[in-house]
Amino acid sequence: MTTPVEIEHLYKSYDRGGVKFWSRTEAKPVLEDISLRVGEREILGLVGESGCGKTTLAKVVLGLEKYQSGSVKVNGLELKELTKAGFKKLRRQVQVVFQDPYSSLDPRQTVRQILCEPWDIHALYADGAQRENALRELVRAVGLDAAHLNRYPHEFSGGQRQRIAIARALALEPKLLVADEPVSALDVSVQAQILNLLKDISRRRALSMLFISHDFAVARFLCDRIAVMYRGRVLETAPAEELLHNPQHPYTEALLSAVPVPDPQLQKKREPVETKTQRKRGSCPCPYAARCRYYQAAQCRVPLELKQTQEGHFCACAVLPFQKEKSLYAV
Repeated sequence: MTTPVEIEHLYKSYDRGGVKFWSRTEAKPVLEDISLRVGEREILGLVGESGCGKTTLAKVVLGLEKYQSGSVKVNGLELKELTKAGFKKLRRQVQVVFQDPYSSLDPRQTVRQILCEPWDIHALYADGAQRENALRELVRAVGLDAAHLNRYPHEFSGGQRQRIAIARALALEPKLLVADEPVSALDVSVQAQILNLLKDISRRRALSMLFISHDFAVARFLCDRIAVMYRGRVLETAPAEELLHNPQHPYTEALLSAVPVPDPQLQKKREPVETKTQRKRGSCPCPYAARCRYYQAAQCRVPLELKQTQEGHFCACAVLPFQKEKSLYAV
């Protein structure tokens, strides 16, 4: 079976712009030595703070951004080797749901036109009756009604618009769905509906999914595995429950310590796990060294790479292991 996404030693940078001392523009690394895999029917969560490179990684997987080195294979196809015609074929296998349901839909098109556009591009469902049946089945799959087909996006709520965006992504029956924070712009009650819809669709259609989120609770509910990113690097990957209850990297521990706990007494007992001292990173390869409370200069000289700490649990840190059970996340 072909692996939906296989990334090896990916590196991507952006030019800073401008001229420095009459020389060439300086390149800023955005993704450094990323290695990740999304398995068949697996939902991989990508978690990290804003600006860490999550969306850029998603754009690379979608072929919207070019990368300087490494390997990115989607359904067994190396993206660097694909022609324009090859990318068009790949579009049928890989689709995306964007973060903002208000700007991702064309306000001049009806729902019918929005959902038919992918079929027009790829010359599918030419027969009118067959297309109408496919449309009705598609809107029904995302919890909408056939009566909604002739309406415009401004006539729907945020949750309904995101359902339309999901229906558009499913129109070509892809094997991989990239979801870039699809619930962050929605109310909490609506978030639950969309998450349940994504989970149900993934199971019924045997979809693989790359799910980007800031919220550990959302990732815990939906994802099979979680990868934690920081400053363009993957610092830890593990099954969702294992990562939340036994984090091995100090950054993951710091993220989990910031998750609110319903019990006020337990909240008072929690101590901040991030050091207030901002030391110079120096030659240490770890991007988190300046903020790490476990920092040890001697051990930080080793190369930064993901090492297996337990079955299926990988961590990129020189100081391993920390504690057997140290999660502050409320079960």
